[in-house]
Amino acid sequence: MRSIVLVGIKHCGKSTLGKGLAKALKYPFIDSDAELEKTFFLDSGSRCSTREIFKILGEEKFREFEAQVIRSLISPEPRVIALGGGAVDNPFLGDEALHQLGFILWLDTADEIAYKRILKNGLPPFLAEAEDPALQFTLINNKRRLSFARTADAVFKIDIELEKSAAVTGLLALLEGKIS
Repeated sequence: MRSIVLVGIKHCGKSTLGKGLAKALKYPFIDSDAELEKTFFLDSGSRCSTREIFKILGEEKFREFEAQVIRSLISPEPRVIALGGGAVDNPFLGDEALHQLGFILWLDTADEIAYKRILKNGLPPFLAEAEDPALQFTLINNKRRLSFARTADAVFKIDIELEKSAAVTGLLALLEGKIS
């Protein structure tokens, strides 16, 4: 059995659907951002969110650190892994390293759905400073979609808000025969 690696834009559902998928498959669930925060704490003694770590390290050092953490997740044990939204564009990771993690499944969520979810939690710094945050979000996602399309082994489109159980059922159907 192979691990399943969920990729997609911020708030596309990687963690929520990843947990549901992991439960259905009886796989452990791993969130790369949570692993990044845990590793940062072990290295520095400081408990920080991924956003705070990004601010502390700056983009280049953050991406190096992120790549190190993601590479540490490569394992023969099957799991469901949710990657941070920018991991596929990380210059310190290549597609080969990402594919060593497992079967890459892109949650291709409509911008409007993901942006509404972001607004519930408050704008992250990279959007809060933008003149038009919604436009900035769309521009970033259009660029990343090229990376997701290049990297993904399969695509699960989310054009409408789905109930978690319906989405997990759809993911399981998509994955049938592809991860064994």
